[in-house]
Amino acid sequence: MMTEIFMKLFHRSELFGLNIGFWVSLAAVLLIVILMNAVFWGMKPKK
Repeated sequence: MMTEIFMKLFHRSELFGLNIGFWVSLAAVLLIVILMNAVFWGMKPKK
């Protein structure tokens, strides 16, 4: 599905020689890491 959208927009299924699925999964992991950091940095320590 993502490859089809990318093909329609940019007429190619790779970016910098890597499959678009790789970039989508990398973005998902990066988003999870950022969210986890935001949650843990926002917690107040126990007294």
